[in-house]
Amino acid sequence: MTSHSTPAVRTRTAVIGVAAGLVLLAGLYLVLAPWLTGFGGAGVLALSDTLVGLVLIALAITRAATRRSALIGWVVPVLGAWAAVSPWLLRHAGETPPSAGAFVGNVVAGLLVVVAGVVALRRER
Repeated sequence: MTSHSTPAVRTRTAVIGVAAGLVLLAGLYLVLAPWLTGFGGAGVLALSDTLVGLVLIALAITRAATRRSALIGWVVPVLGAWAAVSPWLLRHAGETPPSAGAFVGNVVAGLLVVVAGVVALRRER
């Protein structure tokens, strides 16, 4: 069986694969972030990061297993935006605030996920 893929198709597939890999790594970071960066008493933020990270990991693995980038779709940039702003939105007056590392880590991981998701959406077309 001969492959009829053109260099443009291979490049598009590679870019989407790299985007999915970045989403996977950011998801892993978000799951581990409460222990890596010291979330203090910010339990709601830790729970949010863990859930968002697990969903991102599942989407990235599903994309790699099925080769369907539509599964990543618009959900990934939305989850990335949530991860970036959640340290400010989930601050509770009674909790110990998360460390500066938690804020920076969430913003960086969230923005990385947004960019990777948008790139995957654009290359999909």
